[in-house]
Amino acid sequence: MQNVSFVPQEWKTPLWQRASEVLGISIAGSVSINTESTLTALMGLLTYAGIFWLSLQYCRKSENASLAVRTIILSGFFYALYGLWVSYSGARVILWYDKFAYLDDLTSTFVNRNSYATYAGLGLICTTGVIIRILTEPLNKPFGRTERLRQIIEDVLERSWFYLVIWVVLMMALLLSHSRAGFLSTVLSLLVLSLILSLTRGVRIKYALLLGGLSLAMVGFLLFFSGDALDKRFGSLFSDQLQRPKVYEIIINNIWENPWVGSGYGTFGEAFQSIRTPNIPGFFLKGHNTYLENIFELGLPAALSLFAIFAGFLYLTFQGMRKRRHGVIYPAVGFSVTCLVALHSLVDFSLQIPAVAVTYSFIIGMACAQSWSLSSPKDKW
Repeated sequence: MQNVSFVPQEWKTPLWQRASEVLGISIAGSVSINTESTLTALMGLLTYAGIFWLSLQYCRKSENASLAVRTIILSGFFYALYGLWVSYSGARVILWYDKFAYLDDLTSTFVNRNSYATYAGLGLICTTGVIIRILTEPLNKPFGRTERLRQIIEDVLERSWFYLVIWVVLMMALLLSHSRAGFLSTVLSLLVLSLILSLTRGVRIKYALLLGGLSLAMVGFLLFFSGDALDKRFGSLFSDQLQRPKVYEIIINNIWENPWVGSGYGTFGEAFQSIRTPNIPGFFLKGHNTYLENIFELGLPAALSLFAIFAGFLYLTFQGMRKRRHGVIYPAVGFSVTCLVALHSLVDFSLQIPAVAVTYSFIIGMACAQSWSLSSPKDKW
């Protein structure tokens, strides 16, 4: 509807009328300030929906869901290894291209450090979920204390050591990205993962909280030894972000003036230029708050409909955790990664980066598929 010309004239962006006056020709106009950008953004959204649907169908079987999670973990591991190699070798490249931004930050194959931090966080949550699943198996069995301890040590040495290595590598890469929002969002989401697992029937509360505490302790340990630059960035948190509240204020004021139809999906960079005040230097392609940006572009009704999808993901995965006894880690991972992207979207635009959106769509499709029961006796529900 934002792209068609037969909507009421008062819905259309005023810039079309100005263009008609300047050019001296009649232009039909539309709600969107750039119909090509709106179609491109819609194509991306439909692509993510398609990936979600494919993952939803494929991961109905628990063995497929397990394979999907391991695939995400291994992908994140190799991207982190590449990023660490670039960072420590001083190459300052992204594959065969020279880096032109964030030269001293680990970005792996991403340009923006914050976008990579979200991607690393997705891998960390999946890895943490697998480690918790392996370590809680002996904890939930009726072993004596000595036998339980022996079984845990055996599982660590034989089954989970590789995932522990991956976890450390991913966390180091996250710390070296120097992304404050990415780091905080990931740590909070790991805490959410531990807390929600303690509420499920699949993991006892004391064991879930214990493993969560160990995860946070490991984060603190790695931060102490490799987080100097990140610590300095936290120290300059308020001085670095003086411009964003001004941007948010302009966006909110424009939303109040045009709350229903928006400027056109995917057109923020162009639309913001027409309302930017002189005290905002530079060119903002993104609003650094996905919620405000979506309302600005889509209008309030359509944006709320989009947000409702993610609220539905949270509800469905939470219900899956409550009802399931086996394989509860899958909906728990889906709930936690949704918290991660939701938190980071408050101050950045990582979910608007295709690589992050594709990965998230794949994970949440798996989590939703594992959030309700199948009739097949082969699947452990």
